[in-house]
Formats: sequence, structure tokens, C-alpha cells
Amino acid sequence: MHLFIVVLALTLRAIIRQPDTFRAHAQVRAGGVLKTFLPPVLISKRQRTQMINVRSLLAAAVGFSLAFCGCGNKEDFDGGKAKDILESSPINLEGEQVTLTSMQFDCGVQEDLWEHPTQFSPERSTARLDPKGRDLKFNDDVVIEPTRQPYVQVRGAFSLQVDDVSNIRDGPENGTKLADIKGGVKIQHTCFSNPLPIMGVKKGNFQADIPATFQFRLRDDGWHTEKMVH
Repeated sequence: MHLFIVVLALTLRAIIRQPDTFRAHAQVRAGGVLKTFLPPVLISKRQRTQMINVRSLLAAAVGFSLAFCGCGNKEDFDGGKAKDILESSPINLEGEQVTLTSMQFDCGVQEDLWEHPTQFSPERSTARLDPKGRDLKFNDDVVIEPTRQPYVQVRGAFSLQVDDVSNIRDGPENGTKLADIKGGVKIQHTCFSNPLPIMGVKKGNFQADIPATFQFRLRDDGWHTEKMVH
């Protein structure tokens, strides 16, 4: 395809640069000096029309070829496409976990998104979710553990920020792809100026350092996010 475009472009250039009249060399002697001049050779109106038509057709062919190549194949799938799809519209998350910084957790307490934590054991405390927190699509109490960042469950459609895409592979069915994603959900509240990182799952447990895995499906109009998988 690239070679085809190059040939078309070179042909078009040659025709466009061609003058409207063909010239032949002639030599005359004037004043003892031999001079060369190019007398015009007129072309017919029909020939001129044909040349214009050829130029127009070649220009259209080159333009179409360039546009066609620029569109790409709708079946192509890479990290850039996965990022674009995930960030283009809100993604539905059902009971996924996101992490909070200590500052975000404290801000949530001050803003009545959740209560002060209650310690149930040396290894685990929880902060009961308040209605204001549920309105932001948090779905369960915040969990605090000694060796981990606070984390909380979310449920609903969220806009995502994708920071990294890796390990793209074929999905479980024809026309599906899996990709590991490092990124976070955007929460419209002053406590959360930065997206909340999505936790991945390893051996049945949510872990902050594990990327989340999303499944994509190819439809008639291209690739779409289907779901997050564990």
C-alpha cells in the first residue's frame, strides 16, 4: 500500500509539473551568435481536458489512499487503543476495590463520607460508610489494615485514568482481548483530586500492587470494554 501511494504521488507530481504546452529546442544564428529558444507547440482543447482529468483522478486516488491508511484496521488492538477505549466513556465497575491515601481517608472523615474507624482486631479496622459517601458510589465500609493502604469498594459507572497498559493477550472467546491496566477511578469530590487506584486480584485477594484486568470485545463498529475480570 505504501509503495502504491509513492508511485501515485510521483506520477501526480510529474503530471502537475508538466507545462500546458510542449516545447521543442530550436537554434538560430543572430548577429553571429548561436542562440537556443523553445518555440511553443500548442496542444488541443481535448488534450488539455484529458490532462486536467488525469490530474484530478490521481489527486483523488492519492487522497483516498492516504485516508484509508490513516484509518487503520478496526481489528487492530494495542495498548494505545485500550487506553483510549477505557478513558473515552465511563466504565461500569461492580464491587471493585480502590485504595486511599491517609490524607484522602482523613479528608473523608472530615467531610462525613465515612465515620472514624473502629478497630475490630489488631489486624483490621473499618470506617462505616455514610450517606454522603454512598452518593459518590462508594459501596461498603472503608477497611484499614496495618500493612496496607486504606481501601474501599466502589460500584457504578466511573471515568477512568489509565497510566499503563501491559500483557495484552487473547481472551477466552474469539473476538476478545485481555489487558492488564494500572489506573484509577475519578471521584468528583474535593477529597479526591487524584484518581483512586484500582486494585487487582491475585489468588482471590485484592492487592494494590497487582494491575486490574479488563476484557474487551470486538463488535461491528470496533473494540469495546466488556468487563473487569478476576
